[in-house]
Amino acid sequence: MKLAEGVDLHFIKNQQFKTNHLTFRFSGHRQSKTVSRRVLVAQMLATASEDFPNNKLLRERFANLYGASLSTNVSTRGNIHIVDIDISFMSNRYVLGQEDLLGEVITIIGQLLFRPLISLEKYQTKTFDIEKKNLIRYLEIDEQDQFYNSMIGLQKLYYEEESLQISKYGTKELIEKENAFTAYQEFQKMLKEDKIDIFLLGDFNDYQATRQLIQFPLLDRDISLQKVYKQEFLNIVKEKVVSKDTTQSILQLGYHVPIYYGSQEYYAMLVAEGMLGGFSHSKLFTVVREQESLAYTVGIRYDAFTGFLRIYAGIEKNSRAKTFKVINQQINELKMGRFSSQLVKQTKQMIIGNAKMSMDNPKALIEQTYSSAIFSEESVDLQSFIDNISKVTKRDIVAAIGMMKLQAVYFLEGE
Repeated sequence: MKLAEGVDLHFIKNQQFKTNHLTFRFSGHRQSKTVSRRVLVAQMLATASEDFPNNKLLRERFANLYGASLSTNVSTRGNIHIVDIDISFMSNRYVLGQEDLLGEVITIIGQLLFRPLISLEKYQTKTFDIEKKNLIRYLEIDEQDQFYNSMIGLQKLYYEEESLQISKYGTKELIEKENAFTAYQEFQKMLKEDKIDIFLLGDFNDYQATRQLIQFPLLDRDISLQKVYKQEFLNIVKEKVVSKDTTQSILQLGYHVPIYYGSQEYYAMLVAEGMLGGFSHSKLFTVVREQESLAYTVGIRYDAFTGFLRIYAGIEKNSRAKTFKVINQQINELKMGRFSSQLVKQTKQMIIGNAKMSMDNPKALIEQTYSSAIFSEESVDLQSFIDNISKVTKRDIVAAIGMMKLQAVYFLEGE
């Protein structure tokens, strides 16, 4: 249902959960100059409003609604930066008496959005500064994680687009530059210009929800989101070695895979990813970790919205060359079709099993609805996804993995 141009309301009727779930989602352009502001906005949305001027009062209000919970979350899809407000609350049918939890929750989210805690067109400085310090502290903790550091290092090597080189939370340096005014102005820009999707999942009264939500002062907006980021492959492999005073050494490999979400090759690439390193029975686990004992941890991550595949391994300092060689051997085995039908079958079963299990997660159901709205033709329902995975052949897998080309190597060398 369209509340305004670029503002859509999605009802997901479902009686399998005792709780209802409301997600208010902002989708905007992923830009390095605004990502930290958007994260600070997310922090403020979960902290206070004019009606609840401190976090304690806001939490108490939700606790009094039969233990309802509020959180905000930041994520990315390709060149889209997403800020979510998530509220989980009891379905009215489980509430004693006549209390209308749905109505209360919608009222509160309206207060958070349209009655923020501000002073002279900026967030209240005292509260904002506390949240800013908290966010910087979180990032400082992340920066102590060598896997996080090496992952960011690989992204900087691989991506040409600056906004994709940094974390979805931005950087400590970018956050330090922001203030109560710039963050609040970004929030007002989000309200006016972002694609907005409101998801309500559970057992609820459609008419009641629509009647309240349609009163939100959200105006038409014209936004064209770059759903998929595509980058040309460069013939030169970018390499970087960084030495750090740590006992860990981490090898990060970045591959260019020109296969994107929703394409027919996408399903074959999902199976290939699973066979290579997605599960405990995969080649990277059974050969690199168990058979060769080269890595204490090894894994893979394929981003179908940017065509970027990352293989990472925590290894001994002197095992870099051998680990790289063995990983490369496993990739070549797949490229040449040297794998068993049992490996294919087991991987498909795991992918399909995980997809079915995700349907028991409210957030996964919301994500599926979002994909259907944003990606329309490319998105499929659960049964179609299962059918597409089931149809993947050995030839499809070989063709998909054949498109995988090494583009960047980042090695964090422990000293």
